[in-house]
Parts: sequence; structure tokens; C-alpha cells
Amino acid sequence: MKRFLMLVGVAVVAAAMYVAAGSASQQSKAPSAKQFAALKKQVATLTKTLKTVKAEAADADGFVQSCLVSANAFVVPINQFGDPAGKLGTAQGYVYGTSGDPTMTSSDTYTTALDVDGSPTPGAEIMSIDPSCISSSSALHGGSSGLLHRAIVVH
Repeated sequence: MKRFLMLVGVAVVAAAMYVAAGSASQQSKAPSAKQFAALKKQVATLTKTLKTVKAEAADADGFVQSCLVSANAFVVPINQFGDPAGKLGTAQGYVYGTSGDPTMTSSDTYTTALDVDGSPTPGAEIMSIDPSCISSSSALHGGSSGLLHRAIVVH
């Protein structure tokens, strides 16, 4: 019985030392005035950046809703046409040369070009925006992010 009480006593002392050591290490030190000022400045900078990001995201969403998802927006199928080197037989393509000469001369050359492709398998497709976005002053400048300047406009 004495052994048991001695074991319980040692366990109680060990537990008390553990709790005392543990609670002492959990005490925190308040930041200095310099650290607080630096954190305050960092929070202000991040708040300003977040405000800018939110404004640009709203602008982009508005552009997409007004100009790309509009009933007046559509997809144009395109492809590259022409074979100026004649790899498929004879040279063909769009005539590029001097203006005012309706006939092909030796100074003129064939070239390839992108054009609307009505076939079932076009090479690519270009998204056309709602034409009313072009005349709108806010859409023309794309708000703060200039989105229209990055869009491909097909008339």
C-alpha cells in the first residue's frame, strides 16, 4: 500500500510540474510598436490590392455578361486558305501585289489568309462580341482592365 501511495504521489508531482511547464510556454508576447506599424501597413496594402482585384473581377464579369454571352454575340468559323508554294499542285491563294492592277503580274504573289470557313470542319472559331459593346464608351475602354482591347472583334 505504501508503494502504491508513493507511486500516486510521484505521479501527482510529475503532473503538476508538467502543467506548470506547459502553461508557462503558452504565454505570448505582444508585438512591439514597430512590428504593429509594419503589420498595419501590410494590411492596408493588401486591402487596397483586394479592392482593385474585386473591381477588375466585377468589370470582367460585366464584360462577359454584356458582350460575350449576349444574344447578339456569335462564333465565326475560320480557316487558313491558300497554297502559295504550290505544294498541293498549283500555287493558289489570295493575290497580294500593287494596287490598281486587276491582273496578276510577275510582281504579285499568292499568299494565305484567314477567312470565314463554311465547311463542317473549320480550322478554328473566333468569338464575336455584341456589336453594341463597340459603340459603348465604357465597353470600348473595357472599364479599368481594358478587356475589349484584348478581345478579337469580327464585323
